[in-house]
Parts: sequence; structure tokens; C-alpha cells
Amino acid sequence: MEDCNKTLWETAATGDFGSVVAAIKAGADVNFTDKDGRTALIRAAKRGYYDIVSYMVDNNANVNAKDNADKTALMAAAKKGEIDICRLLIACKADVNAIDHKGRNALMRAALLGHDDVAELLIKKGANVDAQDEMGRTALMEACLASNKHIVNSLLLAKADINTKDTRGCTALMKVAYSGYREMVEYLLENGADKNIEDNHGSKALQYVRQECLNDLNDLLK
Repeated sequence: MEDCNKTLWETAATGDFGSVVAAIKAGADVNFTDKDGRTALIRAAKRGYYDIVSYMVDNNANVNAKDNADKTALMAAAKKGEIDICRLLIACKADVNAIDHKGRNALMRAALLGHDDVAELLIKKGANVDAQDEMGRTALMEACLASNKHIVNSLLLAKADINTKDTRGCTALMKVAYSGYREMVEYLLENGADKNIEDNHGSKALQYVRQECLNDLNDLLK
């Protein structure tokens, strides 16, 4: 049995569908984990092996299993932009609001890495658009850091709080001001971002602008 479990865990990560099927039919524990708590499902989801994910789910793989860092298969698929696997896992009751040991969820991962379709799916399926990780960061902040206007727009349409502060008192506008992306600064201001909010040290968005970008953003943030 131990050999079957090892075969399942290893071949799920290499995309060897036939070996995965054979291992499960031979009695492998579909929810077997390694020393880091990772399941074969998490590994296959991360690598985009839809057929393997589907087969394991059909054979009672736990879609909400977490590794030792509390990461799930949905988080893994969202991080890689695997939209079809995300749809499948959610249809099988994967928790869209599960968080890892740092408080990060699947939506934050998709937003930061610019996976528009995955972010939209998660929002549509009930992801908390105002969830904050241990540093107070939100999916909106992550999308702003990635300069992804499409995801920012999707989050704002879902009523994400544009003026949420992280643990340093920093808002999405402050982060964008630092990046120097004028178009995004304008967009956030047009959608209710407050340029007069102060961080934990009394600094406003204008104080986040780098010297080389000051001429471009001063008129907007002063």
C-alpha cells in the first residue's frame, strides 16, 4: 500500500494519468500526504493536470485538504491561472474563502498574478473581496500592485472597499502612488479613493510618490 501511495503522489505531479488510475485502483489512499502535508490533488492542481484532478475528485479526494502551510488545491490552481481546474474544484464544494497560514486566499493570489478569469470566477462564487491577510493586504491592493485595471474594476463592481488600510495604514491608492502609474491613480480617485487618508506615520498618498514621478502625480494627489 505504501508503494501505491508513493506512486500516486509522484505521478500526479508528472501528469501520468494512467499511473494515477492504476495506483488508485490498486488501493492507494487518494488523500495521502507527504511530510509537508501536500496531497496528490494539490500537486496536480498546481501543475494544471485537469484529467488527474477530475479523476481524483471522482474518487473521493478531499478538495479542501490543506498542506502544512494551510494551502489548498484551489489556491494552487488560482495561483497558476488554471481556470478549468478552479471551476471543477468550486463545483465540488472547494472553499473559495479558505486562507493559508498567512491569511492569504485564492482571490489574492489570482489578483496579484493577473489571472483575470480566475479572479472573476472567485468573485462570482462568493469570495470575500475585502478579506485581509496577516499584513492587512487585500485582493484590491494586490491587483493594484500588478497594475491590473480589469481585476481592480471587477473588485470595485463587487463593492470591495477601496480605502481599506493594511497593518501599516497603507491604502491601495498609496501603493499605486508609489508605483507611479498615473492612469491607475486617476482610476482609483474616480472610484472613491481618498487621497487625504493618512498611514500610521501620518503620510498621505502624495508622500508615497517617488521623486521621479512627482511631476506626473502631484496635480492629482496634492
